[in-house]
Amino acid sequence: MSKQSGERARPVIRQFESKKSVELRRTLAETQQLLHREQQERERAETMTRAVDEFLATLAHELRQPLAAALAAIEIQKHNPRVDRQQRAQRVIEQQVRYIARLVGDLSEVSQISRGTLHLHRERLDLRALVNDTIVMTEAMFEERRHRVACSLGSDPAWVTGDAIRLKQIFSNLLRNAASYTPQGGHVLVLLDGDANYVRVRVRDNGFGISADALERIFELFNRGGQRGEGQSSGIGLAVVRRLVELHGGTVSATSDGLGRGSEFTVLLPRDLDD
Repeated sequence: MSKQSGERARPVIRQFESKKSVELRRTLAETQQLLHREQQERERAETMTRAVDEFLATLAHELRQPLAAALAAIEIQKHNPRVDRQQRAQRVIEQQVRYIARLVGDLSEVSQISRGTLHLHRERLDLRALVNDTIVMTEAMFEERRHRVACSLGSDPAWVTGDAIRLKQIFSNLLRNAASYTPQGGHVLVLLDGDANYVRVRVRDNGFGISADALERIFELFNRGGQRGEGQSSGIGLAVVRRLVELHGGTVSATSDGLGRGSEFTVLLPRDLDD
């Protein structure tokens, strides 16, 4: 090969090597991306598996106590003829069965919301009247624990668009939570106000409070903010609250100055501006 032809061949060779290098780099990048996606999928699957395991373990724990109490009461009914012990055992059985039914009901609703199968029957509602009705519905719970409940709901209608049953469920769960996590003889305050675009409802108590790290997880399933209430609480009610509020286009948040210093839950719902 002549010197001239060799010089002509070298650019061709360099061009070929450059093209091959680009293809190799592209193939390497695609392989790395594929490996990264596979790693993410494995981590996601492992996270889901752990979450399912933790959920099942927690659910088993939640069911064990009421079932054990109900079974013990059944044994008392079978073997103790005293009328007072029989009546007490009957009350225990009824209480525990109602708790299990509420637990299963709450879980069913969380599942429906997650799968998008829970449908709202929307209508124009006065949230002020609806919150007042919910307070009346839960009076017995507060009287049982000797709580004092104060309300400031304003004098004008607070119009929103939503499902009356589900909205009552939201505020019933928040009131039940306040009653459960406030020592007997405590104070609960319900406030309703807002601005031109939103109606705001706050439920404030002077109960056990919530630690700063627990606030981030307070609306998760089976989370109780690190505290045990005086009544039975499934740890699902607040998860249901958040999902139902979001279905209504609103937000819910929790604040607390720390353990032993009470807590406040705030619901914001879009105001219905139609005249």
